Amino acid sequence: MAFSEQILEEIQNKADIVEIIGSYIPLRRAGRNFKANCPFHKEKTPSFMVSPSKQIFHCFGCGAGGNVFGFVMKMENIDFPEAVRTLAEKSGIELPHFTRTQFETSGYALQIYKLNELAASFYAAMLSGTEAGKRAASYLKERGISDETISKAKLGFAPDDWDGLINFAKGKVLFEEKGKVLEGDKGVEAGLLERAGLVLPREGGGHYDRFRNKIIFPIFDIKNRVVAFGARVLDNSLPKYINSPETEVYIKSRHLYGFNFSLQAVRENDFCIIVEGYLDFLVPYQNGIKNIAASLGTSLTDSQARLIKRYTKNVVMLYDGDSAGEAASLRGLDIFLQEGMQVRVATLPKGFDPDSFVRNKGAGEFDSLISGAADLFDFKLGVLASKYDAKRSSDKAKICAEMLPTIAKVTDAVLKSEYVKRLGERLQVSEAALLSELKKVKPDREYEPSEEFSSSAGTGSRSPAAMAEKIIIGLMLDDPEMIPQVKENLKSEDFADEGTRKIAEEIFRSYGDGRSFKPAQLINKLAGSELTVLIAEATSLIDDIKDRPKNLSDCIKWIRCNNAKSRLSELQNLIKAAQMMGDEKRVTQLVSEYSGLIKCQQDFARR
Repeated sequence: MAFSEQILEEIQNKADIVEIIGSYIPLRRAGRNFKANCPFHKEKTPSFMVSPSKQIFHCFGCGAGGNVFGFVMKMENIDFPEAVRTLAEKSGIELPHFTRTQFETSGYALQIYKLNELAASFYAAMLSGTEAGKRAASYLKERGISDETISKAKLGFAPDDWDGLINFAKGKVLFEEKGKVLEGDKGVEAGLLERAGLVLPREGGGHYDRFRNKIIFPIFDIKNRVVAFGARVLDNSLPKYINSPETEVYIKSRHLYGFNFSLQAVRENDFCIIVEGYLDFLVPYQNGIKNIAASLGTSLTDSQARLIKRYTKNVVMLYDGDSAGEAASLRGLDIFLQEGMQVRVATLPKGFDPDSFVRNKGAGEFDSLISGAADLFDFKLGVLASKYDAKRSSDKAKICAEMLPTIAKVTDAVLKSEYVKRLGERLQVSEAALLSELKKVKPDREYEPSEEFSSSAGTGSRSPAAMAEKIIIGLMLDDPEMIPQVKENLKSEDFADEGTRKIAEEIFRSYGDGRSFKPAQLINKLAGSELTVLIAEATSLIDDIKDRPKNLSDCIKWIRCNNAKSRLSELQNLIKAAQMMGDEKRVTQLVSEYSGLIKCQQDFARR
């Protein structure tokens, strides 16, 4: 709708820019002007100036500037017409109304907005004004929801009637001006109720209410308009929740529950906490955790990520202990990386969800949990390390199959390179191999590690520890008297390479049984296997070694130290993951192993 110059001028005259901006941020007088820290970028020294005489603002730091309409548009992330309406409402100026014809020609969207408002008022009245509604209100109180929150979020109750809303809406009008019904307004018709997703058609004709005997949670867009409804049963029957279908004004993947209330706090704190459900949002919010929103129970979408990105580039995803380790959930967070955002992950102790945690532990403990959130890379790698055996080549490939698509979505080239380096160090896989595989990750199809990578992921053939394993194999094959020293200090599973591990197992087994195992005999036994090449290489490596006992001791030390270093790093990830999942018993076990390994390493170094 176009606004006349007269209306715009009247709004500007009444909406003093100092008063309006001062309602968002604290202003201090600086001569004839006012100054503040800019709300649109981080700064320590105020460079944001407001001129009462010129009715404009300007930031010398980031260059933002304009009039009162421009400030509200930028601060609220809304378009010009919405800024005009916002300032008109603040200034007590009544704008011209749409006529019925204007509404019809503009499509159904505006009619559905008005109808949703009407439905929300009906459900709110049912919550406070009926006996069944009072039972629903008692349930909300038991869940820790205050009267103030019920009012702010416009929570309601749908009565256990087939036509409660239908009868309420009969005779109601959507469009009136100064108390008078606009000409041609036929009132609310059943077809429009169906189009808004509020009623369903009967097979034999007619309609019935979609929501019955349920608590109602209106869903708002960022302009505070009711776009849809969520509904919850009062008992344990299934389904527990039902929601509005998608309509002209509601596409589920584009909205976050409660985000309209938390926009300012998200901007001020420069990060947004993401939870799952309605109560997960409401209880923390009313307890002072304002920079929070709920994903409406869906896997996160690129539209939701872009919506958050308008206010911050930082997200903390909060999982309960049961869902934190789900690979599908973690893969969904890659969307934020694709948008150039920073993602951290926090996990509640088992048995808690966000609302029960805040009610039992308090907002302070909740803040501490969020402060300790882990970087997505570290968290995801920790979860995968606890699921797979990072010493096995096949499992390393499985970990890479989950991690490389995540790294591929990182838009910052420096950060991407750092992640590849860290993944290589954690898994003992060469950066070159990882970079080669990373090039094969395509956004339009699922990535699977190549056979060559899967078989070679654990070899690390150029590392000193891998070379040490081959020398030990060669020395044991050439001189069986060295086997007892190796068995005393190493187990077959201490050999990180899958090939040398299998050969060591066979040597230990044959030695224990008193059987002969000369290199040529072992090669015959393993004929057709790639291990024969490894045996030949290992026996060739020792030809020029002079001080064999010293070399054997050095190689054993290399392997012990290398394995200890890898296991300590792995234990750090596992401890962090267990702490995030609230598994105290597991934390105690892992810390004990960590301490024991440190002591063992120190004792071995003193030999």
